[in-house]
Amino acid sequence: MNPFDEIIHQMQVETSLYARLNLTAPWGVRFDTGEHARLVVISGSDCWLRWDGIADSVRLESGTGMIVQSHVTFDLLDLPNQNVIACETLVTPETVGAVAYGGRGAQTEIASARFSFDAVAAEPLFRSIPALVHFPLNETHAALITATLDLIGMETNAGEHGSGFVVDRLVNTLFVQALRALCSNDTGKTSCWLAGLGDRRLARTIHAVHSDLARRWTVEDMAREAGLSRSSFAALFKSVVGEAPLDYLTGWRVYRVKMLLTATDESLLRIANTVGYDNDLSLSRVFKRRTGIAPGKWRQMMKQKGSVQRESASVGSELDVA
Repeated sequence: MNPFDEIIHQMQVETSLYARLNLTAPWGVRFDTGEHARLVVISGSDCWLRWDGIADSVRLESGTGMIVQSHVTFDLLDLPNQNVIACETLVTPETVGAVAYGGRGAQTEIASARFSFDAVAAEPLFRSIPALVHFPLNETHAALITATLDLIGMETNAGEHGSGFVVDRLVNTLFVQALRALCSNDTGKTSCWLAGLGDRRLARTIHAVHSDLARRWTVEDMAREAGLSRSSFAALFKSVVGEAPLDYLTGWRVYRVKMLLTATDESLLRIANTVGYDNDLSLSRVFKRRTGIAPGKWRQMMKQKGSVQRESASVGSELDVA
């Protein structure tokens, strides 16, 4: 399993809200991601992005994708200084089908979805991209995303039995397609292992490392997978990925440990052996150096957090029934 697939599998993505907006000029919509990440796909007429993270408004062409992390507020508008209305005013969880808003001018279509997921599992991915990133969709990715959007529209409009379940799965697919488009159509907005996957030689090494984290990897071993000399490989890896090869290996071992500590009751010694450490003491030392906390304490914190979340969900269900 390569790192991208591993993260998506561990994230357990769930859709909280999906909407299609048919906006005709003049219009302006404010989006607040809150606790969720958001995916936006723009088609039809161009529009403008206004966000505190950029000094000036940015023109977004048709065929643009956006991935926005939690706790980010941004505006999309037909003109840079247009007034805005909150997206939540236009779209609620009860909304069915596309929402029309605006005047009589040029039309822009915005497909938007909010996602919740395991934040710890998603950490390597979202740490590698800005809080808000927009990127052009090439022909292949645009075709795949458009096809998925069309299927979502057909399912939503048909209203058949199980359509909500199907739409949720399709929107999750849309999220993966957008992430894949971002990774393969990098314009300098991403770094770390995402950039490494875009380099054919480094990708071979990254896939090999992730398929066998327990192996006693050396820089020479990694260089051999890439077909490069040790010095050439080390320099290339550091320039593209942003960290030395063995530091990268350590980071992903710690990530895998976090997932195992959360999902299993395996002993620390067994987990240490699984990711390439001789004993639990060696792992504990590395884990604490990377995270600032001992692995046993980290596992306890995650279990307490999960217990609180389950209790909150249970209370919410009881209130819904009431």
